[in-house]
Amino acid sequence: MGEPHRPENGIAQRGTVVVVNPNGLHMRPAMAFVRIAQQFTATVTVRRGADAVNGKSLIELMMLAAEPGTELTVEVSGTDAASALPALMELLASPSAEDTDDEASQSG
Repeated sequence: MGEPHRPENGIAQRGTVVVVNPNGLHMRPAMAFVRIAQQFTATVTVRRGADAVNGKSLIELMMLAAEPGTELTVEVSGTDAASALPALMELLASPSAEDTDDEASQSG
């Protein structure tokens, strides 16, 4: 999957999270992740096993094919890494309200 974007400065911070969205990391949550990641100057790398991708690239993020229950490691490096990591981890660790609303409307 190619090498992730390398950090230019700062100490890397990382966290591991299990994807809990019932649809996995599909297009909508991946787009939300990229939008959040792009708000920061920090370098964002997302790892699934041996695969590592640029967390600011929707195409690369989708290539991880992260289904529900997939363990991902998010690594953030740069001057605003301390702010970026919690925001990105929160998105991956919680089901999308939009997806939950979709499921409720389909079942009712």
